[in-house]
Amino acid sequence: MAAPSKTNVLEGPVHRHILRMLGPFSIAVIALISTGIVDTIFLGRLEDPARPNLAIMALAALGIAFPISFFGSSANIGLGAGAMSAVSRALGQGDDGKAKRHAAAAILLGLAVMSVFVAILLLAAPHLLRVTGASEEVVGMALSYLMIVMPGLVLVSIASMSNNILRAGGEAALPSSIMILGAVINMCLNPFLIFGWGPFPRMEIEGAALATFTGNAIGAAYGFYIVFFHRKAVDFAGMSIKSMTRAWSIIGQVGLPAFGTNIIVPIATFVAVAIIGNVLGEVEVAAFTVASRAELISVGLLYALSACIGAVTGRNGGAGKTDRVREAFRVSYLICLIWGTAMAALLALFAHQIAGFFTSDLTLIEKIIPYFYIVPITVFAYGFVFVSAAGLNALGRPLYGLIYTIIRSVILYVGLIAIGVHVAGLTGAFVGVAAANIISGLIAYFWTMQKAPMTAKES
Repeated sequence: MAAPSKTNVLEGPVHRHILRMLGPFSIAVIALISTGIVDTIFLGRLEDPARPNLAIMALAALGIAFPISFFGSSANIGLGAGAMSAVSRALGQGDDGKAKRHAAAAILLGLAVMSVFVAILLLAAPHLLRVTGASEEVVGMALSYLMIVMPGLVLVSIASMSNNILRAGGEAALPSSIMILGAVINMCLNPFLIFGWGPFPRMEIEGAALATFTGNAIGAAYGFYIVFFHRKAVDFAGMSIKSMTRAWSIIGQVGLPAFGTNIIVPIATFVAVAIIGNVLGEVEVAAFTVASRAELISVGLLYALSACIGAVTGRNGGAGKTDRVREAFRVSYLICLIWGTAMAALLALFAHQIAGFFTSDLTLIEKIIPYFYIVPITVFAYGFVFVSAAGLNALGRPLYGLIYTIIRSVILYVGLIAIGVHVAGLTGAFVGVAAANIISGLIAYFWTMQKAPMTAKES
């Protein structure tokens, strides 16, 4: 699986490779997160004279369902990080055959793990949703959404593994196209299935779920075609039981801790939503849901950055070029700071317009507005956390990211939101999020640059 020379991250300025990948990945991530934003916008505009609070109920249902679906998505991201780390280190060591066998084993591992994981989540979902304090009608809406979306996450494992296999070789355009295709199909189908345009039935929140499932299925098929037929980056025929179990062991060394790291975030989000729902109410849950979607506007490029850094640190670490690994972290932190500051200024300047874009409900708008003046200015530090984790995962050192995420999401995020909600309501929750971002971001920055090894473990 030899990469074209222009994708050889072992040579040339590190910042150019990161910026080269950042453009296509940014488009892909923005397309991906736009699906959640579009869902929120359309569901926030649902109307029914028989159900005057339909939009608020739909947003609240999406808010309590999202951490569970994100739980599954995060598991895919974690397993994908393990695959990308294993494949990129094999490529860095110059062993293309091993890289292809690792890639094939990764796809099979993703399908197996996600099938079991999704089944467990669906069985637990009715009980988890009721913990949030939502009404039975809202719980029912959320459950109907999850019953359609969750099985699609098994297919997403194929798209996720395909994406990471290509990224491991330093490619940007093709892995990005996998994400973009699924997202575009999702967004195009959304209004037809939610509102019942044309020949389609009005499905409301179930329509949003079906659009997501369809986009995921098509993205998975396309991703597999790219890695198997077009790039020939996977080799099932060359696998043996021994090579597969060895590959699973290597992928698991990073994938399992990264799996744990990634699922911590939706667990913390679920707990935060439950705290807000039980202490404040469904209106505040709906407002927190909209604010969380608005946050995606500012973190989109930083998520893309975390997808870039691993390809650089993994291959250079595998080749023993520790100075280039350290430079990748420096460049990435600087991008976080510049982008986060610029987006904070824009979101504060257009706070009222953005809130009004998501919902026309004046009560929700009033509760959302404080978010834009409190949280975005701290997003750069949150970027430090997941960029650090992604870069170190690729080096085969996932425990750092796990610790950073536990500090940010379990200790600080949940704890400070709980305090904030009791002291100052929803605005207090926003202050808690901001404080968690700053403290955890500074910890991740200083520990990574001063304590973490810049060498890669053997793949």
